[in-house]
Amino acid sequence: MGVNNMEEWEQEVDSINWKSMLKEIDEALLDNLAVEIGFRTFAQLEEVSELVVDDYYICHLSDGRWVWWNPKEYTTKDPKFFSNVEEAKQFISDFLQLDQEKLRQLEEGLAQVRQTKKCHYCEYEFDQEDQKQKNFQLAQQGFCSEECAVEMQKARMKEEVNW
Repeated sequence: MGVNNMEEWEQEVDSINWKSMLKEIDEALLDNLAVEIGFRTFAQLEEVSELVVDDYYICHLSDGRWVWWNPKEYTTKDPKFFSNVEEAKQFISDFLQLDQEKLRQLEEGLAQVRQTKKCHYCEYEFDQEDQKQKNFQLAQQGFCSEECAVEMQKARMKEEVNW
């Protein structure tokens, strides 16, 4: 690498907005966390999750599983999946060393967590209650968005044509 190339490289490095780049990386990691759990975006995951303590959240998936996750620890600790609410409750109780009163509060809180639904087309999880407010009929049919409903209809029409 010649002197000119080195100077150009240094100028390019100096012109990088590191703060902006790190923010984009953090956002991409959080979206990756969401996809790992089954959601299209982090915002959608966050919307259906309940804060338990500090930065620890819980959500209830369409297949009955529960997920314990922390956005600040995601790069070092994977989300924990539980096959039912009892497993989730036991884990959280042990993790937080809850006494009987706090355990009762946890049980009440878990009872408030809404179960998500899986879209028939894209297979991402979504908040059915939120979707009902936007478009009741789409939510009832099991679609997270108008786009997914239209794409499913197109796919069905293609299948009919190819018969």
